[in-house]
Amino acid sequence: MINITARGFDLKQGTKDGIDKELKRVEKMLPENAEFEVTLSRYLERYKCDITVKNMGSFIRGEAVADKIEPSIDLAVDDLKRKLRKLKTSLVDKKRKSGLDELATAFDNFDDIDDEDFIEAPSIDIRRTKHVELQMMTDDEAIVQMEMLGHSFFVYVGEDGNTRIIYSRSNGYGLLICE
Repeated sequence: MINITARGFDLKQGTKDGIDKELKRVEKMLPENAEFEVTLSRYLERYKCDITVKNMGSFIRGEAVADKIEPSIDLAVDDLKRKLRKLKTSLVDKKRKSGLDELATAFDNFDDIDDEDFIEAPSIDIRRTKHVELQMMTDDEAIVQMEMLGHSFFVYVGEDGNTRIIYSRSNGYGLLICE
């Protein structure tokens, strides 16, 4: 199933058909029950395409920004394909066991939050507040989930019961353990 949302402009049927055609190719790489959420946004004469694949609680996101709508879609699909290949390499070729289906359920609400859901906070620095339920996972599973979401950090509960924050560094990853 493919859901397409346009923000800041009217989306033409030809563009919708093009998105469907591009995602049909990606769909072959995924199980049949995978859902696609495509959000196209226009701001400052640029277009952003955000494609999120939801499959049994797991998420993979591809996103891109370009001057025209078609290149932004193509680049986002390419980003998504790259992440799918990376996921396959890390989970299948390296024979890692995956707990992503169960672990990603903590992020079910991330994509359901609209700009209207911003909470007016007393501090002028806080622009958005999210509530998430932390899941228990290994450090490797957290790294895979962080990369699939395209985030620079990820918060989770380690197997020792401590809250952990894994983050990207220029030479690998860093780990903060909260005691």
